[in-house]
Amino acid sequence: MRSYISAAAARPLLLKINYNVACEKCALSGFLLAFILFQSSAVLAAYEKSAQAVEVTQTQHLTVEEAITLAFVRSPTLAQAFAQIKKGEARKDEATSAYYPQLSLSSNYGLHHEYAYGPKLKQLIYDFGKTSGAIDNQTYLTESYRAGLMKTITEVTGNTLLAYSNVKRYEEIIAVTQRMIASLENVKSTAELRLTAGLSSSADALQASTRIASYRTTLEQYRSQLQNARVSLAQLTGKYAETLSELPPALEPDLSHNNGQVDYSSVPAVSSAVSQVKAGEAILSSTKAQHLPSISLDAGYLRQYNRNFTNANNGWDTEVGVSVDVPLYSGGAISARVSQAYEDLETSKANVNQAMIDADQRSATALSNWRGAEARMQSSRYQTDIALRTRDIYQEEYKLGERSLTDLLSVEQDVFQALSNTASAKFDRYDAVINFAVIQNTLLSLLGVESPAEQALPHL
Repeated sequence: MRSYISAAAARPLLLKINYNVACEKCALSGFLLAFILFQSSAVLAAYEKSAQAVEVTQTQHLTVEEAITLAFVRSPTLAQAFAQIKKGEARKDEATSAYYPQLSLSSNYGLHHEYAYGPKLKQLIYDFGKTSGAIDNQTYLTESYRAGLMKTITEVTGNTLLAYSNVKRYEEIIAVTQRMIASLENVKSTAELRLTAGLSSSADALQASTRIASYRTTLEQYRSQLQNARVSLAQLTGKYAETLSELPPALEPDLSHNNGQVDYSSVPAVSSAVSQVKAGEAILSSTKAQHLPSISLDAGYLRQYNRNFTNANNGWDTEVGVSVDVPLYSGGAISARVSQAYEDLETSKANVNQAMIDADQRSATALSNWRGAEARMQSSRYQTDIALRTRDIYQEEYKLGERSLTDLLSVEQDVFQALSNTASAKFDRYDAVINFAVIQNTLLSLLGVESPAEQALPHL
C-alpha cells in the first residue's frame, strides 16, 4: 500500500492540461505549467524510491520486541525529534562561531570615485554576555530536544503496545464468542433430541437456532474490529502479522500498593520544560546585555585607488584597531525584546508546572484504571465460576425436563457476559499498566527493550 502518486500516473494529466492550454492560446503559461508538472513528476518519481518506508508488508508472526523495534524504524515523529536535536546542535555551533575570527573581503566605492578593496578581520573581545547567553540558550534548548526525543520514544513504544494489546483483546473475545456458539450448538442438539423423543416442541430448537444466529452476527462484528486493530498495528510497525506472541508477564505488575507518586526528574516532559526555563533565563540575560557595548578587534589590509584608478598609496594599507559598538537609541527595540524574553521565561515556568500537573493527573488516572480493572477481574472470575456451575446444573435439568430452554439460554448468556467481562478487564489492566509506565518513563526498562541511541536513529 503506497502513499504516493507514480510519475506514470501524472503524465496523462500533463498532456491533457497542455492541450487545453494550447486551445486557449496561452503558449507561455502552458509552457510554464508543463514545466512545473514535469518537475512534479520528477520529484514524485524520485520520492518513489524512498517511499518503501511507508509500505505495509505481510509477515507470519510478530513479537512485542519486534513490533516495538519496527515502530522505531517507521515512526515519523521519532525522525522529527532526532532532526530537531541535530538542528539544535547546529544552532549552538552557529552561536559559538561568534567567538571565532570573522574574515571577510571588503570593497567600497566613494562619492569621489575612490575605490578600495582588501580582506578584513574582526575578532570579538568582550560583549558582556551576549554571545555566552546565546550559546547557553541553544545548549539548554538542545537538552530540551533530547528530553523530547526520550518522550517520543516512550510514546511510540506505548502506542505500539496499546495497538498490540488491542489485537490480542479482540482475538480473545472472538475465542470466547466461538466457545459460546459451540456451547449453543450443543444446546440445539439436545433440543432436537428431545423433539425427536417427543419431550419438547420444535420451538426449542428454533429458539436455540435464533440465539446461535445472533451470536454469529456478534462474532462477525468482533472479527471486523479485530481487522481494524490489526490494520492499526500494521500502520505503526509496517508489518501485517497473521499471529502475535502473548503479551509479556512484565505487563502484569501488582500496582495495588503504588501510591502514584511521580518522580518528576525522570519524566521527559518535565525535563524538557525545565530545560526550556534554563534556555529562557539564558536568552533573557543575553537580551539584557544588548544595552551594553560590544568590544572587538578590527584589522584590515586594504589597497586604495583614486578616481583615475592609479595607485594612490604605492602599496597596501594596514589598519588595526579596537572598535566599541555602543547602542545609544534603537527606538525601544531592545527593551521590547527584553520584555518578550521575560514573558517567554514566565511561559516556560508555567509549562513546567503544567507538565507536573499533567504527569500527576495521568498517573492517577492510569492507576485508578488499573485498580478498577483488577477489581473487575476478580469479580468477573467469580461471576464466571458461578455461571459455569449454574449452566452445568441447568443443562442436566433441561435434559430431565425440569428446566425450560429459556432458562438454559439465559444462563448461557450469563456465561458469555462473564467471560467477556473477564477478557475486557484483563486487557483494560494491560492498557492501564502501559499508560502508567509511559507516564513514569519506565516502559522500556519494564519490557527489557533498549532505547535507541541518537547515533542509531539515522540507521533505523
